[in-house]
Amino acid sequence: MDRALQLMVVGIAVGLAAGYFIASQPGERETPAPAAMDMQQLGNKTLAYIDENILKPRGLSGRLVNTSPYGDYLYRLDIEVSRGGKVQYVAPVYVTRDGEILVIQLVNMSQPVHKPEPRRVQVSQDDDPAIGPSDAPVVIIEFSDYQCPFCRKFRLETLDKILETYRGKVRFVYRDFPLENIHVYALKAAEAADCAGEQGKYFEYHDVLFEKQDDWAQRGEVAFVEYAKQIGLDVESFKVCLASGRYEEEVRKDLQDGLRAGVTGTPAFFINGIPLKGAQPFEAFKAIIDSELAKREAEQ
Repeated sequence: MDRALQLMVVGIAVGLAAGYFIASQPGERETPAPAAMDMQQLGNKTLAYIDENILKPRGLSGRLVNTSPYGDYLYRLDIEVSRGGKVQYVAPVYVTRDGEILVIQLVNMSQPVHKPEPRRVQVSQDDDPAIGPSDAPVVIIEFSDYQCPFCRKFRLETLDKILETYRGKVRFVYRDFPLENIHVYALKAAEAADCAGEQGKYFEYHDVLFEKQDDWAQRGEVAFVEYAKQIGLDVESFKVCLASGRYEEEVRKDLQDGLRAGVTGTPAFFINGIPLKGAQPFEAFKAIIDSELAKREAEQ
């Protein structure tokens, strides 16, 4: 159905449903059914209105193909919609019998509202650092910038709660998306974390970078070396790694993958491919994770 036609559905249908609901409630007065117009006259009036206000502005035309009573208050009209003489579809519409109210579509409130399948984006975990089992039913991939204050907020306020609440059910994957145009040390910080990863302490270093973001954002690589010493890394090996730039290509690959996935800012998350932007509260992650876990359980 034409998008504009669809957009009219909720407003018109809800308005009519509300009026019908109020009129049908017990009270001191009973609302009589509206006086009926002749079906052919009503059909012609309705088609003229739809043609003039909905179809013609979009290069479409309509033809009335059927009119029939629908309950005590409505007529149903089937309208054949064409473009350039070619039939596109037949759309049912409903009109009160007095010809005063047009309803594009009826909503059956006894049925649950159908929730469309969320948009999903194919995003690779690559071989990037991760926490949680490889076979976890929910995978959260974050594209992040170590110098981004909102990324810091997520790490310090939300990530641990997710991992604790869904222990064994969630795998968290960290991918780099340094915004070099505004964060001068973001790229080198990502490389420093990878150098720490060479010695098996990626996430320990990752946490220090976020906890001390204000410090190294001012001092740069001098601070990176200090943190390596603080968490017990082989400092000389770390310094050689950082100076070599051997992880720059890996970091930039993450950035390009993020751009291809539609990332425009940080932090950006993909929960089983479902995009979630920004440092959202725990509840926003919980809603998607719970839905994904319920879906997995229903499939088993």
